Parts: sequence; C-alpha cells; structure tokens
Amino acid sequence: MWKNWLQRLSGKKMTTVDDAPMSEPATLSPAPDWQQLVCSKDGYSREAGLRAIMSDHSSERLAAIIERLNDWVPEVRETARSAFDNYLMPQHASTLIAHLPAILALEKCGRADHHATIKKLELLLAMPECVPQSAVAFRVSRGSCARLLFKVLAQSKPESDLETFVLSSLRHPDFSVRRSAFDKAMEFPKMAEQAITLGLSSNSSILRTQAFLQAIRLKKDCTHLIKDFLTAPTSATRSTALWAAQQHGIDPLQVLRVQLTGEIPTTRARWLGVLGLVQILGQRIPQEWLESALAHNTRAVRSLVLKIEGADRPALLICAVADRSRNVFLAGVQGLRPQPWHLIAMAFTQQLEALWSRLPPSRRQALLELMPKWTQAGFLLQQLQRSPDDPASLEQIRTWADAQPFSISDRDTSKDERDRIIEQLTRLETKHALPARCITRLI
Repeated sequence: MWKNWLQRLSGKKMTTVDDAPMSEPATLSPAPDWQQLVCSKDGYSREAGLRAIMSDHSSERLAAIIERLNDWVPEVRETARSAFDNYLMPQHASTLIAHLPAILALEKCGRADHHATIKKLELLLAMPECVPQSAVAFRVSRGSCARLLFKVLAQSKPESDLETFVLSSLRHPDFSVRRSAFDKAMEFPKMAEQAITLGLSSNSSILRTQAFLQAIRLKKDCTHLIKDFLTAPTSATRSTALWAAQQHGIDPLQVLRVQLTGEIPTTRARWLGVLGLVQILGQRIPQEWLESALAHNTRAVRSLVLKIEGADRPALLICAVADRSRNVFLAGVQGLRPQPWHLIAMAFTQQLEALWSRLPPSRRQALLELMPKWTQAGFLLQQLQRSPDDPASLEQIRTWADAQPFSISDRDTSKDERDRIIEQLTRLETKHALPARCITRLI
C-alpha cells in the first residue's frame, strides 16, 4: 500500500527487486599457462610452471627448462633437473643437440654444479642410436660443443674405427678439437707417428710446436727437424727449437749463417723465420738481404727488419715514417725515440716538412713528439708562417700550448733558438691569438 502512495506522490514507477535487471557476471581471468608461470617472479609459480611443462615435449619447453636449471631458488633448480631428465631419451637427441650451446653454457654459471647433468647428456649421445646424429653435429660444431661431441664420439667408436676418426679430427676446423685429437693420438703408439706428421704440417703454430716436442721425444735423430724449426715463422716455435738445440748440441748461430749465405727468402713465412732468428741471436743481415726486406710487400717483414737494423741506421727509420703501413710507421717512430736529436734533427725535420700536409692528426702528433719541446713550437710556427690564413695552423699552436702542463725543460733546443721561438709566441699572445699567460707559464 505504501508503495502505491509513493508512486502517486513522485509520479514514478518503483521497481521491485524482482523487476530490476540482472547485472552481467564479471569475466573470470584465464588460468596462466606454463609460459607465464615459468617466467614468474614467484618461485612457487616457476616450480608449478616446470611441473606443467612435463606434460609434453618440445624444443620451446626444453629451452625454458634449461634456463631454470640455473634458477636462483634451489627447489626450482631441482624441479628443472627432473624435467630435463625426461628428455634424456634417444628420440629427443636431436632436440638436445640443438640446445647444446645453452646446456654447456651452464658450466660457466656459479649457482650450482651442472657436471652431473652434462655427464648424463654425454652418456645419452654416446648411445648407438644417437651416435649418427652426434657425428653429423660434430662436423659443423665449434668450441665447447665440438669438444664435447669429440669426447662422446671418441668414447663410442670401436677400436677398428677409432684411428680413422682421431686422425680425421686433426683436420677439424676447430683448433681445440685438433688439439684434443692430437692428445688422444699420443695415447696410441700406432697413431702417434701419423699424428705428429699431420701436426708438423698444421697451420697452427701451437699444434706444430706440440708435434715438434713429441717428435723430439719419440725420434732418435731429430737434428734436421730442429734446424728447420729454428727458422719457424712464429716466435714461440723458435724459442722451443732453441731449447731443443741446446739439449741436442746444435749451434743456432751456425744454422743462421748457413741461412744467410743461401738464397734470399721469397715467402713471408721464411722471411719472418730467418729475421726472427737474427733478432734473437743479436746478429746483422747482409746489405742485399736488408734491401730486399725493406722492399718486401709484407708489412710484418718491413717492420721486423727495422727493429733489427734501425738502431744503427736512423736514416732507415726516418724513411719508414712515410710508409703507409701503421706497423711500419710505428716501428720507425719507436726506433727514433732513443736516437740523439742532434744526429737526426736535419733529416727528420726535412722529412716531416715534406709529409706534414698529407699526414693524419694522429701521425702528426706522433712525429711531432719526437722533437724537443721548443723545437716543436718552432716547427708549428713555421707552418703558421707558410699558411697564415689557415685557422688549423694557429689551432695546432694552441693545442700544443695547452698540452704542456708545466714549465718546459728542453736541453736540446739552443738558447738563441728558444728565445726566438718564445718571442714569436709572446707576440701571438699579445695579439690575443693565444690565451693570456699561456706562454708565460711555460718559460
């Protein structure tokens, strides 16, 4: 009754609870899948995600498991190990090999010891059903993956096939595999001689040195081998050969003399070998050899002969600073640093004047620093006089002045020359071409 009264009073129809429209129920959010759970910040959720992963097998799921093998929560790592063990079956070998880099990267992680996990993987890949897939992957693998697969295949090969496999591995593109194969071959006397022969002809100096040491250990007469290695192109190999020469009573100096009286080298390797032995023994090379080395098209040969002969022939070093090769240029600069200034002043200054306009800033600075301090300023003043309208000439003097932190101590520049240079610099300072008192503090 009171409802009817209120309707008449307000002129509106009152709705009852039964007449009111029903509001739509709130949409429930879907339960998170394993991909969301396994990446959660919550450890319990990550563990739950790993348990959900175990319901099926895929490359994507294995990648997530491998990542969780290094989780910061021990319980999550333990669940990840259980999930990983589900993949240790021959039918999943190809998937495991595809993820081998990520699995082996766990060895470098410090949260847990993954040795047991990797050992289980090795045992799986060595099974007869998995060996063909391991062999295919081995041929294209590099680094730690190649080393592990070599270990797996070497363990799984029957004795009749082991020699062929090890010797062929000495030609594998990855150096670490070749080194492992060489060590493996040394365990079997039948393979050792062939492995040494292959090692001595290897393009790796480390493997050649390793084969050289094994050859000396196994062979009775190794005089010829030692003499050859005394002129090897790498310093490490030559040092090993010098040690062996001392052990077997071979005179390296006599070997060098024979080399220097023979034909002039034609290859880069022989040049570096003979010049390297010359450098170690502190000897000199004939003039004909010197001219050929300086004209060689290999920068390593030109720079090495400068290091050997440049100390007593500064003219060669002064010519070398014009070389286009950075190594040869640096060899010239390093050889000129200890030279007394009065011996090289005229020739070096003439060379620098001839080169200055086409030198890059780094080479200009390196050559300028070979001069005494005040002579540097005098040279820059000469460049300013030749091109007074070039802003770069004045900027070079400003840069030079800013680079001198304290008063200059220069015993090589004569007093008259120094006074003349200071006078010119002071004049520039007076004209405000240089910052105020920048020259005064250097005197």
